[in-house]
Amino acid sequence: MNNMTDIIEQYIKELLNNSDKDFITLKRSNVAEKFDCVPSQLNYVIKTRFTPEHGFTIESKRGGGGFIRITKITIHNNADYLDYLVETIKNETLENIDYLKILKILKNDNYINYFDFEIMGIAFSRLLLNYKNLEKYILDEDDLKNARKEIFENMREMLIDFLTTIKYSKGNK
Repeated sequence: MNNMTDIIEQYIKELLNNSDKDFITLKRSNVAEKFDCVPSQLNYVIKTRFTPEHGFTIESKRGGGGFIRITKITIHNNADYLDYLVETIKNETLENIDYLKILKILKNDNYINYFDFEIMGIAFSRLLLNYKNLEKYILDEDDLKNARKEIFENMREMLIDFLTTIKYSKGNK
């Protein structure tokens, strides 16, 4: 039996597939009522399953007349998707990039295999561990801030290089 999160995700994807446009507009309260859940559960589904990394953009307005508009990003081939990911990562603030989530999506969508996923996961985990341990070794606050920024910049560049390598090694599938 699927959990409520999976059921709501499937419902939204069916709405998108059946729409004659590349977007749908939902009212939180209507969807919550349909599935007998709280609106925050819908928010969770949207924040975790309909992200730019998954190929969606979200527009949201809260309040009585509020809505959620979910737009499917049109990607013509795998190279377009990888280019889109690279641009998204370049424009994201360093601390907001979820490296492991991106790796999971790449693995689940068969861009990388399990071995690639594990190796890159270990590399990012080690860098994050170094990030967390910096304050043991660097006492000056400005030096600590600069060192942390450099680690995040290196992680971003490593991910961009990895995505570029995937793009050119796999070709335009």
